[in-house]
Amino acid sequence: MNGSIHRMIMGELEARRRESSYLLESRRKEIYNKIPRVEEIEQEIRLSGIKYNKEILSGTKSADKAADELLERVSTLRQEKERLLAEHSYDSDFLEPKFECKLCGDTGFFENDEGIEKCTCYRQKYINLLFSQSNLKLLEEENFALFNEGYYPTNIDEKKYGIRISPRENIIRIRDRALNFIDNLDNPKDNNLFFCGPTGVGKTFMINCIAAELLKRGRAVLYQTAPSLFKVINDYKIMAFRDSLASDKLYSDIFEVELLIIDDLGTESPTAARYAELLNILTTRQKNNLASPCKTIISTNLGINELREYYDERVASRIIGNFDLFKFVGQDIRVLKKMEQS
Repeated sequence: MNGSIHRMIMGELEARRRESSYLLESRRKEIYNKIPRVEEIEQEIRLSGIKYNKEILSGTKSADKAADELLERVSTLRQEKERLLAEHSYDSDFLEPKFECKLCGDTGFFENDEGIEKCTCYRQKYINLLFSQSNLKLLEEENFALFNEGYYPTNIDEKKYGIRISPRENIIRIRDRALNFIDNLDNPKDNNLFFCGPTGVGKTFMINCIAAELLKRGRAVLYQTAPSLFKVINDYKIMAFRDSLASDKLYSDIFEVELLIIDDLGTESPTAARYAELLNILTTRQKNNLASPCKTIISTNLGINELREYYDERVASRIIGNFDLFKFVGQDIRVLKKMEQS
């Protein structure tokens, strides 16, 4: 994903520079027609550099003297050009390239004391494309700034909730682990996350919080519901059967993206083939994670015990062994919010 995004950005910046060059040439033609002397001045500036270089190489002038004379001559010519442009109501920079980003000249990179650095315009484009390719919605409405533990009860009821702490303490622990997960995305020893619990208790919200923060940091995230995930795999297999050289970016991202989010696991049609595909995804991503970030978050309405019953034992063991398991409990937050609005 990262490589393709880089190519998209560089392609966009190159197109921008081409347009800037085309517009500059149009402005030059306009000026040359109206003020022919400006074309002569620019030609003189170009020839002056050649002239003084020849004098330095031939030894007729010292480099310092030639450079001083060149600077003085070019300065005089530029002042004349600016005066002519002003007399005809043109800005002094009318014959300069017009870039969207003045810092990098629409190249995406600029040089400072520490070397070549990615420009802020490149970084912003990168983040914007990550957001658009993540397949996530509502990230502006669901992020850690809007986290509110007040929706979760403070009473402890192990019989009702199946945990030994209050729902509020539980969600705060989950939030803290989510923030830790974000900070440790590059740590191959840090586990994946498995969120389970009934509908409406904050699983998707927490997923979006994590995704939004990572995307802001320029990390690659891909969101897929379980049914969509298996459809991508099935479509790729059909395409590959017809063409052995076929490739599919979305399919490869499932195995390689820095963070894969599988939502609603257990809502897909259960088949042995899909269990094998899920196991392959988890195993491959775990191996890839040893070399570069390749984390996974799974969300499901299934409980831990149901997971063992629903899936192949190997899948359940893989999840239990490589994921930190978190159970979301509490009241349906969507109902609580509707009650607040009524």
